[in-house]
Amino acid sequence: MCTKNEGFSNVARLYDTYPGKVVPGIITENQPLDGNDDYPHFFKVYIPGVGTPFPQVGDSGQGMDAAFGAASALYGHERIVWALMQAINNVNRYFVGQELLDKGKISSLSKQLVITGWHLKKERWLTAREMDQGKQSTYDTLREQLKLLHRSIKDFMHAPGEKPANMSKGKVGTIHLSAFGFSRGATKARCFSNWMQRLCQLDAELTGQPGQMTLGGFPVKFDFLGIFDTVAAVGLASSTLLFDGHAEWADAETSLRVPMDMPCVHLVSGHEIRRSFPLDSIEMGAGAPSNSEEIMFPGVHSDVGGGYVPKEQGRGTDPKGADMLSRIPLVVMYRKARLAGVPLKAEKATAIAQLRMQVDPKLIDDFNNYLDTLPQKQGSYKELLRSVYWPYIAWRLSWVDKQDDASLRAHFDNLQNASNADVNDLLGGNAKLAEHLSYYKRWSSGEIVQTGRLQRPYHPPTFDPKVVKDWTEFKAIWPELEKGAQSAWLKPAANHLFQYYVHDSYAWFRLSGKEEPEILAMLEKMSHQDQSRLSEEERGWVKLYVDSDRTQVPKRVTEGQEPFLAGAGYLRYRKVYAGADNVLLTRRGQSSSDTALA
Repeated sequence: MCTKNEGFSNVARLYDTYPGKVVPGIITENQPLDGNDDYPHFFKVYIPGVGTPFPQVGDSGQGMDAAFGAASALYGHERIVWALMQAINNVNRYFVGQELLDKGKISSLSKQLVITGWHLKKERWLTAREMDQGKQSTYDTLREQLKLLHRSIKDFMHAPGEKPANMSKGKVGTIHLSAFGFSRGATKARCFSNWMQRLCQLDAELTGQPGQMTLGGFPVKFDFLGIFDTVAAVGLASSTLLFDGHAEWADAETSLRVPMDMPCVHLVSGHEIRRSFPLDSIEMGAGAPSNSEEIMFPGVHSDVGGGYVPKEQGRGTDPKGADMLSRIPLVVMYRKARLAGVPLKAEKATAIAQLRMQVDPKLIDDFNNYLDTLPQKQGSYKELLRSVYWPYIAWRLSWVDKQDDASLRAHFDNLQNASNADVNDLLGGNAKLAEHLSYYKRWSSGEIVQTGRLQRPYHPPTFDPKVVKDWTEFKAIWPELEKGAQSAWLKPAANHLFQYYVHDSYAWFRLSGKEEPEILAMLEKMSHQDQSRLSEEERGWVKLYVDSDRTQVPKRVTEGQEPFLAGAGYLRYRKVYAGADNVLLTRRGQSSSDTALA
């Protein structure tokens, strides 16, 4: 699947190591695994992320579809329904050799099915008016599709202890399932897993096996749920103070709950701080399921789940990305999944897929040296977050004065050949840090401000009251944080990891302003215009663009990052939900279950 460039998620890389048949029409340029014919009973399904093209559910991935997909997870509902129906289709494909439910049928089902947490908890009975209108409940609609499957494969079905009438496909013992996801894909994977269990429970009831989980009458075992840094952001995102991103199919209480009997590994970011990317932990108020693990890794969101291009922001030197920080979580998840019984087979993958799983030995050494600097490897989420985030703040404070292109490139040797666009973003983030630092210093010094005839303590310009709560905690250690090179929080191994491997997602993520492709398109257009009609500054932009082989944008400090007014910035902890909109792991000390560091 990974054929276009090197900015793939870790889920896409894992997909390329799974053998078996590919669902038609999803990946147009699929390279089958060596020995693929040895696994005719394996099926793999890849679902492109929201905001990207997925014509099977009507998502063009362009224009408004792309904008609303990225902003509010448009077509997320349709993707989950499509995945559920592919589970039915794959059973039919194995026995009959063709899909049971085509694109048009699944599209129609998407309009009928309601997959909110309220419907997941229990079957909703229809009103008399709805029945008169010929409507079906979500559960009845699912039962109808299962009955279609049963009729299609009836000769292959059998009661426990008996043989099927048709033995051409052997006697199927158990259907094994696993699911993976990153970011909102992790949100969809969690919702899908819950609805998949519900679908299998309905199938068991229809086949006379109540209390079990079956599909087509065959026992189902969910081997593994592997998720990277779950971010909901469904509906209105958490970057606004009034919303939490838990709309529709992504409610925290039910839809995102990891089933107690499902093995799950959740790899999470220790340095992500964007308000638009709050984490949904697998902890559910009282703790995480007993057969699950939540492991914190250094780095931001895509340093854990993948997606950065090699050398972006001056991180890494290998053109294939073997020295990208995201490779560590990738191989950890691969190993965890293999041990759980998921038949990932990198040894049988194509050469290019194997190359995209490689990890540079120096990255491993630098990663382990970083771990050695941390005071603890196990503890509550809040304890571990402090141990990884405070050294990062100390490091950021040590170069907050580098506020122009020349000084920033001179300070960091890995930025010497970085693109102007990347350095512009880093400067924009650093300018925001300096701005927010000035607010913090005024607040922490106890400054008194005059408002008319009244005097009052200075309050930072934000609507988020939790900013001051975080700052109150920071204040206790601030004298040590800002000591510069003498700070006890500054550790050479940690500084090395931050400089050469950890990206700055806050600096890169802008809510307004032109993105690099838009600026390049503008410069291309300007390069064909009458240059005498351009200003001197614009002619300079065009010359830089043309002389750089049409790759460089002008040097500037980017703006448009998440606003401090809404509580955003580096001097914050990430928002982390634990099974409810009002339960935040970063607002409490201990929890009944521990998080681990990688």
